[in-house]
Amino acid sequence: MPAAPDPAPGPAPGPRAEDFIPAAFDRIYAAFLAGDTATLDSYLDDDITIWIPPEPQLSFGKTGLNAIRSRRPADSGVNTATSVAAHDMIVDSHEDVAWERHVLVVELADGETEVMRCTSVWRRDGSGWLQVHSHEDLLPGVGYPFAALTPAGSASA
Repeated sequence: MPAAPDPAPGPAPGPRAEDFIPAAFDRIYAAFLAGDTATLDSYLDDDITIWIPPEPQLSFGKTGLNAIRSRRPADSGVNTATSVAAHDMIVDSHEDVAWERHVLVVELADGETEVMRCTSVWRRDGSGWLQVHSHEDLLPGVGYPFAALTPAGSASA
């Protein structure tokens, strides 16, 4: 009698991306405010790629991220954040890959506010979900919530 065929590959076991990733960002941003890079890094794949303001180059891996961290002046915005809040998060997934989008509002110690559009890609393996790509796009001079857009098809002045 022939052997039964292997079952079709499917997603790895574990929590759904739509449940895990929003909670992960809560923990990531809490770790960010606490200066806890070990917790922050625990959500990152070793080979993560990162586009982060104000760095013009794509950063490769945790080694690249650590190089960025070492170049930051002590008084840079990332080091003076007093509040970080994710808004309008959308998470989608297919099997073991997920993509996420959100608006990030960062309050700085000097009273300034930074608004960023953030996109990330995650993959799930046997140990859970890890972020494999992060892209943060700073929106200078933009406040949140965003101003209402003129509906499509309407006349504008």
